[in-house]
Amino acid sequence: MDKNNSWIVVLVIVAVAVCCCLLLITAGSTYLFMNSSQAPTETGSVKPPISEPVLPTIDLPENPLQTGTPPSVDNPHDQVVIPENILSQMQEIEKQVEKIRGLTGIEELDRKTLTQEELRLRVLNDFFADYTPEDVKNDGVILSLFGLIERDYDLYHLFIDLYSEQIAGFYDDETKEMVVVLDENFAGPERMTYAHEYTHALQDAVYGLNDGLKLDDETCEADSEYCAAVSALVEGDASLTEANWFREYSTRRDKKEVYEFYKDYTSPIFDKTPPFLKDDLIFPYSQGLDFVTSLYEKGGYEAIDNAYLNPPVSTEQILHPERYPDDKPITIQLDDFSETLGDGWQEIDRNTLGEWYTYLFLAKPLHEDWAINDKSAVKAAEGWGGDLYLVYHNSEKDADVLISLFEWDTQGDADEFWKEVTRYGLNRFGKANNQSKNTMGWNTSDAVVSFKRQGKQFLWVSAPDEEISSLILKKFDLFN
Repeated sequence: MDKNNSWIVVLVIVAVAVCCCLLLITAGSTYLFMNSSQAPTETGSVKPPISEPVLPTIDLPENPLQTGTPPSVDNPHDQVVIPENILSQMQEIEKQVEKIRGLTGIEELDRKTLTQEELRLRVLNDFFADYTPEDVKNDGVILSLFGLIERDYDLYHLFIDLYSEQIAGFYDDETKEMVVVLDENFAGPERMTYAHEYTHALQDAVYGLNDGLKLDDETCEADSEYCAAVSALVEGDASLTEANWFREYSTRRDKKEVYEFYKDYTSPIFDKTPPFLKDDLIFPYSQGLDFVTSLYEKGGYEAIDNAYLNPPVSTEQILHPERYPDDKPITIQLDDFSETLGDGWQEIDRNTLGEWYTYLFLAKPLHEDWAINDKSAVKAAEGWGGDLYLVYHNSEKDADVLISLFEWDTQGDADEFWKEVTRYGLNRFGKANNQSKNTMGWNTSDAVVSFKRQGKQFLWVSAPDEEISSLILKKFDLFN
């Protein structure tokens, strides 16, 4: 690895360590995947019933912000005064970032200083105020249907642990605050982070992260692909600007301290998260940086600014910058299946996987032996044109239904995907009960799974029994 590339790795690690929590807060559970099949531990095993998640155990008051403790989080008058030497450094970095980025517009910046524990509590309360036990339960159902986690995986505590592992500061686009930790000093990693986060403040001032770009819960629940793409633009821009600041303005001491951080950095919680989630958390930084760098090489920051006026709309555009902005996703329509399924069935999600999550379920499933090799997964997902999936849950029966319809750009793309997705199906579900040129089906102990294709379309249905599976499949004339 050459020297320049090694520093890019460092800046991505620093950015992910301190900023990924904000992405989750910004889009709620939906950014993680669309809110996130019945993935048996092994073929034929019985799925566990869904239970209400246990609320987190935190060694502090249960609702610190609502009870007013700790006061330094809730009351700006109790904030620690920023030491003059650190404040002057912040202001200097702000001017440097504005010069690099070519953006201004922040009339007054509200800087907040918290201890590490106070910051952790603020992040937890901001996120978990909206992430309910029902959201946790639904995410487990959705992600497990696509084979990414166990159905009863403890997402709730995972997020708590992730937030607690590395939080150094963030820009809050709702309160317009730069929140930083001052437990010790304002060293190289903190200065580098400040350049990254101040870029977010500039983005918000000029383009509006929430009002303008619609990085909000409502939009992300309806269109997770859009939010994933725009988040990649936002984080890629901040990461590129952070890298440019580091090259142009960091001191010798900054470089030494950042290198020491990189050398000693550990992330035990992150390292043991489900495989797909590790890649997904890094996506807006790594793939976002690649996307933004492609724009920068063509037209500098002006080209990046233009992307805010015409935002990317899919992970396909992020993964293939040459397809931005012209290659738009194919719109897929699916009716409501509530009447078909009958009483007790509730639609808990309707959204899009996109090219990125198509790759993830093929290459990064819950169990390694379900996966196809990475190169094949990339190739199989690359021809994605559009998709839509529906997930239904029956609480009384503790049963789930998945209906997922894809369309590919070309017939060759569709054929390539069929070859790889059927290999994935055999890895995951075992020997097929029925198989033909255009159909593969499995009857496991807890699900009836069907893969079907016709022309450039692919249909995936998972149902709790043959009767429900047949009712669903009859609605798709093209595949009968």
